[in-house]
Amino acid sequence: MFAKRIQGALLVATLGLAACDQGAVDPSLGENGEPTAAAAQAATVQRKPADRVPRAQFGQVGQFPLGTTDLKGFVYPSANDTERQSLLAGLTFFTTPHTAAEGLGPTANQKFCLGCHLNAQESVNAPGLFHAVSQVARAGRATPTNFRITSFDPTTGGGRPANDLNAVFGAGMTAAFTVFGDFNRMTGFFDEMREFGGFVQHTRPTLDACLPDSIFPIEWDANLIGLDPVTRESQTGFRRAVGERAGPPYIGRGLIEAIPDANLLASQDTDDQQSHVSSLDQPVFSECTGDCISGRTNMNTSNQAFVGGHTDVRVGRFGLRAAGPTILQFVVGGVNGELGFTSPFRPEELNDFVNQDNQLCRDTVADPEVQTSTVLSLQQLIRLTAPPEFGALLLAILRAPDPTMPRLNDDEESVRRGAALFGVDLRAFSNRMVPGRMPAYGDNLDARAINQVDRGLNCVGCHTPVQETGASPSTVGARLLSNKWAPIFSDILLHEGPEVTPERLASTPRDPVVIRREGLNTLDLPRNLSDDALPNQGRATGREFRTAPLMGLGVVGPPFLHDARVYLSTRTVDSTPAGTVYSNAEVTNAPLVVRSVDDALRAAIELHDLPPPDDWRTPSNGGCPVPRQLTAGEVRYSGANDVCPPYDSALSKRNRSEAREVILRWRSLPAADQQAVIDFLKQL
Repeated sequence: MFAKRIQGALLVATLGLAACDQGAVDPSLGENGEPTAAAAQAATVQRKPADRVPRAQFGQVGQFPLGTTDLKGFVYPSANDTERQSLLAGLTFFTTPHTAAEGLGPTANQKFCLGCHLNAQESVNAPGLFHAVSQVARAGRATPTNFRITSFDPTTGGGRPANDLNAVFGAGMTAAFTVFGDFNRMTGFFDEMREFGGFVQHTRPTLDACLPDSIFPIEWDANLIGLDPVTRESQTGFRRAVGERAGPPYIGRGLIEAIPDANLLASQDTDDQQSHVSSLDQPVFSECTGDCISGRTNMNTSNQAFVGGHTDVRVGRFGLRAAGPTILQFVVGGVNGELGFTSPFRPEELNDFVNQDNQLCRDTVADPEVQTSTVLSLQQLIRLTAPPEFGALLLAILRAPDPTMPRLNDDEESVRRGAALFGVDLRAFSNRMVPGRMPAYGDNLDARAINQVDRGLNCVGCHTPVQETGASPSTVGARLLSNKWAPIFSDILLHEGPEVTPERLASTPRDPVVIRREGLNTLDLPRNLSDDALPNQGRATGREFRTAPLMGLGVVGPPFLHDARVYLSTRTVDSTPAGTVYSNAEVTNAPLVVRSVDDALRAAIELHDLPPPDDWRTPSNGGCPVPRQLTAGEVRYSGANDVCPPYDSALSKRNRSEAREVILRWRSLPAADQQAVIDFLKQL
């Protein structure tokens, strides 16, 4: 009966088109494309370095719910009492476990916002990382997710939360959440399945009588009748798309909001026409017309996210695909979409399809359940969360008379060398980060602190070290955010990641794969960074994600990437840690077990592109990371070339990421130089 009800409802679902005007005019530009007076003023104003929280204080807070005494752990140090008061109601809401009596759920993913920011509880006791939970932490993960378990329980019709440490025979354990729907390759339309609860799988309902959301079986989905077993598409072009999303650390978002749209638009290179100078240049990829990097802005509206949202199409910057033009849009979506609270900005309850006939699973609290003032205070909380101070080694370099000169201290020299390989102009970076260092009439150096003489690896091609902010739209605290040099380490643009086609086309992500590495049963990290779960994502495609800002990277630590797939966990680091392969000038596809922050950073860098094909430098216990049986659940590999295609193959030219040249250079480095880059990243 349950299956027939789903199938019948899907049969009447209508096909729509994604709302996105790709030719929209940026509102910070005049009709002729020139900057408005406000934008021109922002370009000439005297800037100062953005405030940073002392590193020893950053993220150091007490037990939740957090309050006034915890603000020193994340708020801009120069914030006044009015600015601090503006975010307190939001901080209380964010860090207080809620109940059904308040209106939480009953369809929900967590009891409170903080539930998606728990990595500090999972992380190993690594030097430099904080171990308290707040909005500056990431989503926690202890294992991969086993979608065979979490997707659907045929005995109940519901799903399962990922609350089980056994990821091979159980659900796995993670605070990341699942999004799903039907994607049509021919039209680009993503069916969010609104009739059945929408695109978010809510797996931790508020009431015991409620079932967790399920991901409906393929055979019940009218969009997917006659699914081709190879292409995984129906005759009308639909296929099921499933992906995981992990809560990021909310650091410096107010600075990102204040970057003028014109700056982001000017940094695009949609046709890969730009190139650069590098002493590590290896012109291997003939298919690239420039340096293979072709970032572009996302464009979207906010009116689909909340009542009163802007209807104009604007530059997006928030969310993992930069689909959100505003912080408020992101806040409203989380309060409603993850917790199930209504507000004046989104007054409708979530459609709880799995429980629609369950009279014991009902929200009886009057709407709106959250007031406007609380939502706006949450916006202030995210706006006024500052980045941390840099590590002591990097600070010593930046404060030196000439930051570019080699250092006598070996640890400092490794960081300096790593910054140079990353592509940072340390003199320009110092002038913009150390108060009083910028000469009165400027320094004539790159405004983004990119070393244009020698970009080294060219990590800065996406991870832009410095962004200039203009006028913040905030009515309280704008002085903390406006006209600053901000160490964002992101261009806020969309870039294509690597695609492993069998994994992208499968109806669910692959099953957890156990591979023996270095004497441990590791749970393999998938290489594919593409999925077509695209709800309200503007013009982003399934291969595109926004460059992740690196502010606070060395304090927050893992997990890394949009779905938290690169993780460290006290619960599994000695039993089934994450694993993958790595390469450098000495080895190809050597086994890598993720047991430290250095391991996690190395894995995250490697995952920027597909592995190289095995060669004579491949260790006997290493090799291209493909499941031995060439199957992992619904994923069916045809061979090693799916994951490790030869560089000169058609598959390689199609499926490698925009970072292909960067990662080829990275793998050409000796181990000491790779370690230098890792040492630099830990100072951010």
